[in-house]
Amino acid sequence: MTPGSPNATFRDPAGSLSFEDDRVIRRVGAASRAAVLDLLETPFCQAAQQRGQLIDAEIEESRQGLRLCHPKISVPTYPWEWTPTQWLAAAELTLDLCQQALDGGWILKDATPLNVLFTGTRPIFVDILSFERRDPHSSIWLAYGQYVRTFLLPLLMDRTLSWPLSLSLFKRDGYEPAECYAALGWGRRLSRDAFWPITLPTLLDRRSQSPAPAKKRSSRIADPEVTADVLRRTLKDLRRRTQRALPDSASSNWSEYQDTLTHYTAGQSRQKLDWVRSAIETAQPVRVLDIGANTGEFSALAASMGAEVVALERDNASADRLFRMARERNLPIQTICADIARPTPAVGWENAESVALLPRLAGQFDLVLMLAVIHHLLLMEQIPLPAIFDLCYRLTRHHMIVEWVPVEDPMYQSLMRGRNSLYGSLNEADLLAACAGRFQVLDRQALENGRILFLLEKIETP
Repeated sequence: MTPGSPNATFRDPAGSLSFEDDRVIRRVGAASRAAVLDLLETPFCQAAQQRGQLIDAEIEESRQGLRLCHPKISVPTYPWEWTPTQWLAAAELTLDLCQQALDGGWILKDATPLNVLFTGTRPIFVDILSFERRDPHSSIWLAYGQYVRTFLLPLLMDRTLSWPLSLSLFKRDGYEPAECYAALGWGRRLSRDAFWPITLPTLLDRRSQSPAPAKKRSSRIADPEVTADVLRRTLKDLRRRTQRALPDSASSNWSEYQDTLTHYTAGQSRQKLDWVRSAIETAQPVRVLDIGANTGEFSALAASMGAEVVALERDNASADRLFRMARERNLPIQTICADIARPTPAVGWENAESVALLPRLAGQFDLVLMLAVIHHLLLMEQIPLPAIFDLCYRLTRHHMIVEWVPVEDPMYQSLMRGRNSLYGSLNEADLLAACAGRFQVLDRQALENGRILFLLEKIETP
């Protein structure tokens, strides 16, 4: 369900999507009409919608046929922008819904992370057309292989060989067991985690290509209760294996950043926190974008003050800690693991199936936070100051909080790497010049360590 993608569902013959203001319109094909209406009346579907696991759907009849009207997710994200714990949450939701559908006489006909979006820390399944009536005599879950390729193997290869989950950007249907097998040594191929989903399917596939084909065994069972029990055990086993595939809690220099600060004393950190709290009280934002959120200290502050927050963090370990923190504290924070300087591109057929990150963010927020970020964009990405504020002007509707790090700051010096002629003379006046015509200063706070905080207000053009 991707805004701005007119062909987002051209792969699904059962229906198509369009976007109208704050609604997503799903047109249902005539062949699927009766089944969809029956599904929406089932107790399991209605219960899942009430719990927020399954997208709401208002039924409308039109000359063109059946339409389902869904609420629009403000900032949709894709699996390649998720942390490992978000992947697990989406996988567990998929298995939960398949289990619930199974008990009601239905089943999921496909199982891919692309069926899931996030609202805050909560995953929500958005493709109602993924459900179909279950054959009571079949013990095979047809979406089993897709689940393994798109959910289990990416998590397992991230854990085993540190293949980034962001690589799913280039793997629409996940990993094939054979490509994972080729990357593993024999020790790992025979491990309990890899043998079943990777090694065994690869060896069986090689055997099936031999001149003497193996005899196929029927998966049909006369007793529907036995069939249902087989499927339940399949789903339970998949859940156990997926949970075990979750990488151990990772750490990085940035995920430990708040615990290892050398350029902030405890008193200076409190001073910064208190001033940002005061600035948020002045701005009164409903929706906040925290760019370079790290592990979420200021995202949590804004959320605790009543704002809905989207936290953007490029370091995977930091972003995962942020997501777990928000979930544990039940805070309205949506985590996106992405880099504002190298944002997620549009991908898919004709670049129209998945929308780039920046168009999904533009104009969505009352306040943008950029705390200790600008010097990274300047020195590591070589983004000019005017370009940084041009982008922020498009992202925020009203306000911006920015932290200026002076040249004398030890972090600035470590990132400058001898390029004094380029960056050694930048100062506060350059920042204010970049703001001219875009933002006006509402408040300014110089910290004891020399850093300066600004509350900026967007200047509306006539």
